[in-house]
Parts: sequence; structure tokens; C-alpha cells
Amino acid sequence: MEAYKISKSNIEDHIEKIGIDVRPVIELKMEKDHLYNFYTQLIEEHPNLFESLVQSPNNFQVKKKFIFPGKGELELTTLAITQRGLVLIIPRKVFIFDEQTNVDETEKIVIEFLKIFRKNFSHKKICRVGQINEYVFTLGQNRSVQFLAERFTKIRMLSDGEIRIRVNRPVDDYNRVIEMQPVQKMEQAKELPSEQHVVAYGLKVVVDFNNRDMSKDLDTDRIRGIIQSSIQFNNKELYEFLNMAEENK
Repeated sequence: MEAYKISKSNIEDHIEKIGIDVRPVIELKMEKDHLYNFYTQLIEEHPNLFESLVQSPNNFQVKKKFIFPGKGELELTTLAITQRGLVLIIPRKVFIFDEQTNVDETEKIVIEFLKIFRKNFSHKKICRVGQINEYVFTLGQNRSVQFLAERFTKIRMLSDGEIRIRVNRPVDDYNRVIEMQPVQKMEQAKELPSEQHVVAYGLKVVVDFNNRDMSKDLDTDRIRGIIQSSIQFNNKELYEFLNMAEENK
């Protein structure tokens, strides 16, 4: 039987995150004015991604309500401040509504976002930019635990076993981390509401693509290069890896 091929058409859920490490770290309590100005400029220039603010002495998040006509709505965090820096969160495909979101291309968003950031935090250095893509691929009738074990290991697994794989395939300039784990879609059985059964199998894949050298303040051209290289990796080399195309050459 021909091996199951994973492709973009198998994506059921897709969230993209841009992690931005800054130095010195952002002090939520001490930099409230900078943060508020940053927020107001974001919602003015990008209302399709930023909307309401959630702020406390130890928390800073911006949320956006995404509306899917005829299907429903979903409020999601689209920006968070962490101890390392900023995390920009872009929903691309929402599984529960089977819908793509209408959000600009990554490179455009990131470059404009960081221009606003630098206006308000000119004293900060951007030392790492990483694009993290979180995908869930449907596997059809392939049981996800056995699929992952058989394709990437020599371990024999039962369907109720557990397996996770993490691989870093670095090149000179970039870390290229791929994490994989089985997932399942469960539904309640009509005959026995207290029990659930599997209705679909999937594979969760997280790709973290980031620069290795953190000694410099990254300028716009360098950041653009990271994003472009990451997009290229996710569009081509990721699928070669998931389908073991390199091993079969």
C-alpha cells in the first residue's frame, strides 16, 4: 500500500506565532506608558489583528474577536508579553469552524509590527526572531500513534501508547526544530453518553525556525531574511521531512 502523504491540504488547524526576544527585558510594572502607547498604535494600524487590552502588573495581552459569518465567533490572544519578550500570535485556520482567517502575510505583519515596537522601545535590542508554526494534519484512517512510530522510528507501538519526537536540524544561521505528536478527535457515543470514541486521527507538528546568533541587534533586513527563510522551509522542506522524501532519494 502506498505510504500516506502529508500535504497542505491535510491541515485542519494552523496557528502561527512570532517569538521576539528582546534585551533588556520588558518590565511590565515600570514601562506601562510605553506599553500603552504601543497598544494604541497597534489597534489603530492593525485593527484586523489587535483589539482589546488585558493588563495587570504581571500580565499584558492583546486580544481580537474573529467573526465567521454564519458559523460563530472566537476571541483569541494575538499578542502576549513574556519574560523573554513578545509573542505575536496569528490564527491561520480555525479547526472548529473549518475556516481560514483573513490576516495579512507574515512578513508584512512582522515588519510593520516591529516598526511600531521600536518607536516605543528604542532602548531595546532585538536579539532573536523565531517563527513558530503549529499545525494539525489529518491522517485519514491511519492510527496516529502507529503512524508516527512507523514513519520515524523502528519502535512497535500499540494504539494506546504514547510517543513524541523532537528534532533540531540546524544549518549555519538557523535552528530548525520540528516536534511531532499524535492527536485524536473524540466524540461522545450516542448509545453511551458517558463514553467517547475516536472519530479522526491527526498529527500535531510544531516547527520553530529561529536565528542561532543572538549577539547582535537584528535590523529589518536580517529579520526579513529570517522570516523568508522560515516560510520557504515550511512550504517545502518540512513536507519532504514529514513524508521522508529525503530518505527515499
